[in-house]
Amino acid sequence: MSTKWLKSLVLSGALVTTGLFASAATTHAAIPDGVKVQINDHLVDFPDAMPYLYQGSLMIPLRAVADDLGYKVEHQMINNDSQVRVKVTGNGHVLELESGKVKAKVDNRSVTLRTPPVIKNGRVYVHIRSIGDHFGHIVQWDANNEIGILGADGKYHAPAWYKPAVPDNDTASSVKKAIVSTAKQYIGVPYQWGGTSPSGFDCSGFVTYIFNKQDITLPRTSSGMYSSAGTSVSKPEQGDLVFFASGGKVFHVGIYIGGNQFISATSDGVKIDSLGNSYWKNVYVGAKKVM
Repeated sequence: MSTKWLKSLVLSGALVTTGLFASAATTHAAIPDGVKVQINDHLVDFPDAMPYLYQGSLMIPLRAVADDLGYKVEHQMINNDSQVRVKVTGNGHVLELESGKVKAKVDNRSVTLRTPPVIKNGRVYVHIRSIGDHFGHIVQWDANNEIGILGADGKYHAPAWYKPAVPDNDTASSVKKAIVSTAKQYIGVPYQWGGTSPSGFDCSGFVTYIFNKQDITLPRTSSGMYSSAGTSVSKPEQGDLVFFASGGKVFHVGIYIGGNQFISATSDGVKIDSLGNSYWKNVYVGAKKVM
């Protein structure tokens, strides 16, 4: 492969090589739920690759965070495409690093990183301080809400999201039933791109509308819900969110109503479908409990 600096090999920032995916499968433990990254006063939206904690270190998907900051990221494959050299340019600085190595350069000056960059599921991950320390950003960790905060504006920030109080079982059960019952009242409402009202819904607009009626606030997009709302569950229960993706990106969300069925706003309007449907079962990527 050419040794020229390469921009992202695909738009999503995935490094699509056989060697990279093979090494990623053995890199670190599974990603725990709930870890988030905030830049100034807003949460970073992670459409697929998620931040995670490893031995007390917050590892973040470099591409998503750099894009949010407006930084330029370039990749160069090395060592028979088994590793990657990355160059990040922004805020008047240039950071050069390699996967698996703690030695790096900032503005051509040698530095030692706290944790080496890693490749996981085709994405490059770095310690949050690799960005914060070397680009002049304040770094905070809010343990209660599991949010790593980058103060790119040089200021300290309060969390942009707080974990909701956990209701008791009886309260949660009644709220879930109310969500399902309310959702069914809108069966037949037409689909409308960007719609958030009974005159027309898109998928995430429908879900946020229904949950807002129970004073539960969710991110506006399906990818935002998938990345930052609630906790993943292996088997959905009534009132949980169910997600669907294609090409590694979440594109649809619905509300599980029980009996292997869910309700959502589709191109045919608000309707009930089965998770066992030949189409939906092939794009289903999981469920999340938000209460």
